Amino acid sequence: MSYLPANDDFFDPLASTGKSEKVLEWLARLAQPGVAVNLLTQNIPPQGKAALAQMSGYEQQDDWQIICNLSGHSLNDFMDAGATLPLTAAEVDHFRRNHRCVESHISRDFLAARTDLPSPLAELYSLYLHRARVDVEAALFVAQATGSIRVGRAMADLLAVGGFANGLEYIPYVSQTYSVPAAFDTSDMIDRANQEALRRLTLDADNPSHLLQLSPDEIGVLAIHMVEQHAMAATTFLDKANRLAEARQDVTRLPVNTQFATALQEGDLPTTDPWVMRLCVAYARLLPTWVADLPEIAAAFGN
Repeated sequence: MSYLPANDDFFDPLASTGKSEKVLEWLARLAQPGVAVNLLTQNIPPQGKAALAQMSGYEQQDDWQIICNLSGHSLNDFMDAGATLPLTAAEVDHFRRNHRCVESHISRDFLAARTDLPSPLAELYSLYLHRARVDVEAALFVAQATGSIRVGRAMADLLAVGGFANGLEYIPYVSQTYSVPAAFDTSDMIDRANQEALRRLTLDADNPSHLLQLSPDEIGVLAIHMVEQHAMAATTFLDKANRLAEARQDVTRLPVNTQFATALQEGDLPTTDPWVMRLCVAYARLLPTWVADLPEIAAAFGN
């Protein structure tokens, strides 16, 4: 059951055009240097600030503000779920800025997509490919600088959860709806980058393939190669974007702490899909008490 006008058989070209323009507006913002950080600087609402003032042992307001904007969940949600601060604002900023200004070359990724998809689906998929390359490069740079994948792993969790929680931001095409935040969920590629970073960190220190031996250009080439080899195919990505949009719409009137669990239990998010299992892991790490009793969570960690 859906509470929003999803999957309506009536197709309004003007409505579709408006949503397409929304995607293009986001793309224009992405072409500006530093925009990835600026998009995260929305203010916490007054009720969130009040909750923050009551919290003892939690970090500063700026840290939680960034986490809330990335994940799509409020500060009250994190308090209710017994969460701890996954990253500081400085760590998020470090990740977001750790690439070689490839935002200015966004058109290169769009030309490389070469799909037969109609607009706006082609733009949405190309946005995913672009974000994947940026985030893979950032994950490799951060791992090289810190010798750890902790920041990359937490960023992947936040982006995965945000893909579902922000799923009400969608574009319609014909009789389907597609989540725009799904294009920003690059957790699959960040995980691969983290695995590659760990593999290279275990090599002999004088090995030219060791992570610390790679130049910025070599890391950039590695990121491009990983996205070309392992990024989701267009059909897989669009199926994910469609399922996220529809699942989020179907549970929008439920209490926020039950929305993800309900989407799982009703089969709107099929656990046979690897990205759904990755989403389960992300919720278990970030909002643990909300999903602690779900059998899907135990299965996700078992895999």
